[in-house]
Amino acid sequence: MAGLGAEERQILEDVVGRRIGYRADAKALVAAYLAAMERNAFARTVQVGPVPTSLTAERSAVLIEISRQLHRVIEDFEIQALFRVTAAQARSMRTTLLATYSDDADDLTIDWSLTGAKNRGRRRGDTFVGTAVEFTTEDRRDAFLASAQRVGIHVDVVLGEASRPWLLLVGDEFPAAKLPTASSQ
Repeated sequence: MAGLGAEERQILEDVVGRRIGYRADAKALVAAYLAAMERNAFARTVQVGPVPTSLTAERSAVLIEISRQLHRVIEDFEIQALFRVTAAQARSMRTTLLATYSDDADDLTIDWSLTGAKNRGRRRGDTFVGTAVEFTTEDRRDAFLASAQRVGIHVDVVLGEASRPWLLLVGDEFPAAKLPTASSQ
């Protein structure tokens, strides 16, 4: 027996699409999910080292691979849609993912957050001088903020700029090479 047929895959995409609505691309999420399941099966059987021995560990291994496929950390609502769990269970699964695979998850979160971001130059904040970064959405700004704070990077939300509502001041501890290149104001 081979993988899913075209009709089965379409049903899966339709079901996931109904569950996530407009918040994400169902086709991309399903593709990442199926690829992650395949990679997980390979890794569990062939690679060296310990294998997950609990449902929680198994799910974390699948979730980090889905995240790698998506080039960002999977969201709670996506976990709900794929695994048919409650919001609280999805949040718990995501929390375990972030704790278990913190290095990968932080890198994926930072990379995703900075997609489309703009460097608005150096500024003085209340407590430090840093680089002003304008994010494309509030979600991306907040994800960057949480990740940066978790690893001890100085970050301040810049408020009061209606034309640039998702602006952060990022401390010099953050690698300059990972920041967007400077752009015109």
